[in-house]
Amino acid sequence: MPFEAFAESDYRRFWTTQFISNVGSWMQTVAQGWLVYRLTDSPFLLGFVGFASSAPAIVLMLPGGLLADHVDRKRVVAVSQIAQTLTAFALAFSIYIHRITVWQIVVAALVVGVAQSFSAPAWQAMVVDLLEDRTRLPNAVAMNSLQFNLSRVVGPLLAGAALSAWGSFWCFFINALSFVPLIWVLYTIHNRQQLLDADEAMVKRFVDGFRFVRRDRTILLLLSIVSAASLFGFPFLSLLPIIARNLFAMNDAQGMGYLTGGVGVGALMGALILSVKTFSQKRMIAGAFVCLTAFGVALAGVGIIHNMSLVLGLLVICGYTMVTTLALCNTTIQQRVPDNMRGRVLSMYTFAYYAFAPLGNLGSGMLAEHRGIGVTLLAAGGAMVLSTIVAALFLRSPDRV
Repeated sequence: MPFEAFAESDYRRFWTTQFISNVGSWMQTVAQGWLVYRLTDSPFLLGFVGFASSAPAIVLMLPGGLLADHVDRKRVVAVSQIAQTLTAFALAFSIYIHRITVWQIVVAALVVGVAQSFSAPAWQAMVVDLLEDRTRLPNAVAMNSLQFNLSRVVGPLLAGAALSAWGSFWCFFINALSFVPLIWVLYTIHNRQQLLDADEAMVKRFVDGFRFVRRDRTILLLLSIVSAASLFGFPFLSLLPIIARNLFAMNDAQGMGYLTGGVGVGALMGALILSVKTFSQKRMIAGAFVCLTAFGVALAGVGIIHNMSLVLGLLVICGYTMVTTLALCNTTIQQRVPDNMRGRVLSMYTFAYYAFAPLGNLGSGMLAEHRGIGVTLLAAGGAMVLSTIVAALFLRSPDRV
């Protein structure tokens, strides 16, 4: 049944307030990239800010997953939202008094990265805690993807309008306010989480999580696909201001909103399809392969095509395939993992999602600085296609699952 997870009151309230928060976050993301490029005119620093926001995940994401199995996940997420609220207010104030610098943005990105390193595994793991009926879990995962990508459409379009009409201050200020409803809901929903006993060494439980993933080759393969998408695919989002400058020289702020909105439209299409259709695990795995390949081809096309309409169309494909790849991997992993391993295994998913992105951002920023945006996107797209080929060979090995 489509949208069946909305029958759950806690899930419905969490979904709605998370959507509001994500709209604000996307507004800040667009404004932040535009502001950094305006302040520095440097593709490398664009990539470096993306690196700073994701770098903490390399160290903290996996311990964050262990924490998510031992403490109240709702509190972890709430503390993270409060930290991000204060950071957005601080940046908005610096912009308001005309004292903003790129290094303030880097520090803020690091703070947000630390907060998200702990909240992301807890957020992924607590989806099941929002449900009375656990048979609704696949739809709940798909609906999470839907709200995230609906915000990916709405947020950038609002950001483009706000940047053109009023400047970057309002994007940061609105983002700070957008966290408030979610924080309130987190303290009002029911507590269904079953905490693990503290009598077993946490290090042993940490190692047990790795052993579980190593034995389940399907989960290991899906984590590899997510890692490839994160390392080679996601960094193009940090480089969109360069594409906007090339295509919309006279109004790059509004053009940035169009480009990010195009990605969001494709992402929303993918999320909508997954929220109303159910697939077997075998079909979801095959779909992840196909989508990662199409993502690579479309991204390479963005690098070599200079027609505005065609680039927007390719970005729609990028958004669709990027989100569908992630959602199919996430849903399959959620269905395969037991509750007592949920936080740890899903922290590996969020690690694959977040921890490889900073390396990709840094590398793509350096390559774009020296070789240009076209070569960078062409190389990234080719790397994703190659990753799919390697993963396919892995599946064809004699001891495949």
